[in-house]
Order: sequence, then C-alpha cells, then structure tokens
Amino acid sequence: MIADSIAQEKVVVVNSQNQQKTAKTQTKPLFQKYWSFGGNLGLAFWNGGTDILLAPKAYYHVSPILLTGFGLTYIYSDNDDPIYGYHSNSMGGSLFLGVRPIPYLQLSAEFEPLYTNRGGNFADSYWNNGLYLGISFVSGNVSFGFRYDVIYDATRSVYGSAWNPVIGFYF
Repeated sequence: MIADSIAQEKVVVVNSQNQQKTAKTQTKPLFQKYWSFGGNLGLAFWNGGTDILLAPKAYYHVSPILLTGFGLTYIYSDNDDPIYGYHSNSMGGSLFLGVRPIPYLQLSAEFEPLYTNRGGNFADSYWNNGLYLGISFVSGNVSFGFRYDVIYDATRSVYGSAWNPVIGFYF
C-alpha cells in the first residue's frame, strides 16, 4: 500500500470511428479512505481573562456510520483578578467514538483526562476527567453542536460549565 496518490488510466471513446483518448485521473491516497484529521480551536476573552484551546484529532472511519479517534488537548487560561487571579496550563488526551445514523447528524462520546497546573493565589496541580456525550450537525468537513460532561466537577474542571459548544473541522 502506498500513501501517495495513485494514477489510474481510463479509456474513453471520442467518436464513432473508434478513435480513443486516454485520460489520467487521480485517486485519493489510500490512507484517506479511512482516516481524517482535524480538531478544535478556541479563543475567549472575558472580564480580565483569556482562554486558548488547541485540540488536534485523528479520526478513523470504521464505516460511513461509525468513526473513532484520539486527540491531544491543551488549554491555557489566565485571569488577572487581584483576589482570584490565576494562570493555568491543562494538557491531556482524548478518546472519541462517533455515530452518524444519518449523514448530517453525529452522536458522540468522548473521554478526556486533563492534567492542570494552576498558579496564582490558589496554586494547585491535579488531574480531572471528563466524559462527554454530544450531538452535532455535520455539513461537509465541518461539525457544530454541543457536548455535556456527565461527570462534571465544578471545583476541578477547566471548563466553566458541563455544557460546551463544539465546532470541529475534518480534513
């Protein structure tokens, strides 16, 4: 199996005198039949705070209906409040399972353990797990929807709510 594009020849009859013309077409690389790549990006500014999210992901398409994948997650958060100010770095990975019962609807489950190192007035380092159930609308290479953390812990989660909007890109 070769990862580069594979050229295929196709013979086309041009007219009734049996003159033939050969055209070459390109097919997708073999790995693209099953794999897609993408993830999520986020940027938020709020009352003296900043949040940056980088979450690249790789998806394996088991079938047109079922996909699975894994990813990395990095979140930087900063708040300059004089009493509750902090800065934190959270990093970890994720495992993803998605089902598309109809082409434009995706139901998903994702497990995301994150290690957070927080500095400032309330310095701390800890692990926090998230287990998300989600629903997204899929159009072409973009999906958008919501996910809900069923084991949300407001005192440890890096997210402000158990509900999170999700915008994903696939390539």
